[in-house]
Amino acid sequence: MNGYQHKFVIQANNPEDWLFDLSDGGETVHQFTWPVGPYEKNECSDTIYHAGEQVGYHEHRKGIETFLIANGSVDVTIRGKHTIAKCGDIIFLAPYTSHAFTYLEEGTIWRECFQEINMSGGIINKHTVKKNYGDLYFDPEFRPRYLAATKNMERLPPVNVTEVTREELPEIRTPEFGFSTFHYDGIELRQKVGRWETNGVREVWQAILKKGVRIAWNDPYGEPEVYLVSKGSIRLSVMDQEYVVGKDTFINIPPYVKREIEVLSDDTEIFDLGCSACMLEMQEDMASAKVNQPELLKDAAAKKAFMQKYGCYITAIDYR
Repeated sequence: MNGYQHKFVIQANNPEDWLFDLSDGGETVHQFTWPVGPYEKNECSDTIYHAGEQVGYHEHRKGIETFLIANGSVDVTIRGKHTIAKCGDIIFLAPYTSHAFTYLEEGTIWRECFQEINMSGGIINKHTVKKNYGDLYFDPEFRPRYLAATKNMERLPPVNVTEVTREELPEIRTPEFGFSTFHYDGIELRQKVGRWETNGVREVWQAILKKGVRIAWNDPYGEPEVYLVSKGSIRLSVMDQEYVVGKDTFINIPPYVKREIEVLSDDTEIFDLGCSACMLEMQEDMASAKVNQPELLKDAAAKKAFMQKYGCYITAIDYR
């Protein structure tokens, strides 16, 4: 479509794809997408930390944070429990979840997806304060006012810290973790974040895909979507354009846009970071329907209507 301006493919390692790049010496932020909609969802960025950089013990009164460690390892304290999170882990933080981090390796990549927090605006404000007012950012009289405006609350570090494995800390989702796991031809789906954790706004799913899987969305759908290709490669067809998409790449889809993907390599991994569809409910009910109403899913039109009832607008899936 001539004149349609939208960046569908955002490579995390390509500066030309970033919305902005800000550094304050200890950390560097590469912003990929702005928050969208009334719930400010699908805001994605990378923060790259130097070894030894720390985020003090604090919590957020508002906003939901989802972090993927794309490189390095992180010393984590959450709700007074301590462990080491590793590359490939997801860390999920709801409001009022106290947490602190120390980044253990040079160049740790803290890959972020936010909801209801507008972190990009906060980052820009922080850099503006530091640029215009210098050390005022750390002034003990100014800092409480600044944090109140950002809905952050600093906490005293916990005295009695409990050592746990990362598998024992519910906020950490290891690469193998799934609240629920479903298998289809060429596809394994793992639920990483539940709708009950996001005020009903979204889910996060990890898809492990075999070469030859093809998925199309050709019916009108009014929600924005954002995906992360973290391993392997796919072919993306969208708005009469075609891209070969490799690892460390975000796919940013606005409402009412047809698209199709074809998986080009085995064990390709894609995260659906802003899933608006009620995928868990749909897959559970579909499994029940196969037993109790098998005729329902044999009819293509009835099956499509069944899926759309849950907000899933996939129109074709095949595995060649």
